[in-house]
Amino acid sequence: MKTIEDVKYYRLSGVEGIEACRVVRSSHVFPKHTHNHNYTVILVEEGQSYCLGPEKTDSCIVSEEVALINPGQVHSGVPAGKSTISYWGLCIDATVMTRSAGQIFEREGLEPELQHLIARDRILSKRLKDIFINMVNPSGKLEMESALLETVAHLVSQYSSPNGMVRAGNEPRAVSLAKEFLSENLDEKVSLEDVAGAVGLSRYHFLRVFKRATGLPPHAFRTQQRIRQARHLMRSGVPFAEVALETGFTDQSHFTNKFRQLTGATPRQYVARL
Repeated sequence: MKTIEDVKYYRLSGVEGIEACRVVRSSHVFPKHTHNHNYTVILVEEGQSYCLGPEKTDSCIVSEEVALINPGQVHSGVPAGKSTISYWGLCIDATVMTRSAGQIFEREGLEPELQHLIARDRILSKRLKDIFINMVNPSGKLEMESALLETVAHLVSQYSSPNGMVRAGNEPRAVSLAKEFLSENLDEKVSLEDVAGAVGLSRYHFLRVFKRATGLPPHAFRTQQRIRQARHLMRSGVPFAEVALETGFTDQSHFTNKFRQLTGATPRQYVARL
């Protein structure tokens, strides 16, 4: 697995719910995964990549196009051919999008569902670039919050609709309970029988229901929750070895390899700008 040699993360103090990254000339292959608590917006600068794997040729994104990925939407990232890809990525917390959607459509408690996987939109690209410039060279909280609000408003108004939104938490109760179970006590080992028993289903029935609802098997979902918690711990300054222990990885090496596989960066690259 090739390490991304040029990846940088950006966060602004006092601005909650947003994180950006810049990746230059990457050949990293992302496996199928989800971001359960974030909307992810990718602006490609150079190269091209499949968002759903090479078998889905219509999911190929190229320079100046934007990928729009909803929370929980299964996707991958596979550079096309032998080329590398350079891009900006923006993660927006789901609460930020939900709050903005409520203000725009005057309907509280709804989660926007972005209707297009790939968009070619000059206005959106320009607004994203304004955010990225502000992340690299901060000019003030007011300007950053204004740029973010304009971008979120554009995404919600142009790529979702009141009829295309879903009420938060609208999923089978067994799946919701399983997600909670799989997101807790991450330092402990759990079995399929443990999770199925906790939600009152047989192992086989639970596995079918969970994969149909999330697009992922339970172990992959739990690994992603471990990586999500690891990000939080690292941003809080917890040493890598302790992060590995608290999130249930066998050792720091195992943690580093899995983190790199799912994020495209090493833990050290992730915290470099904290």
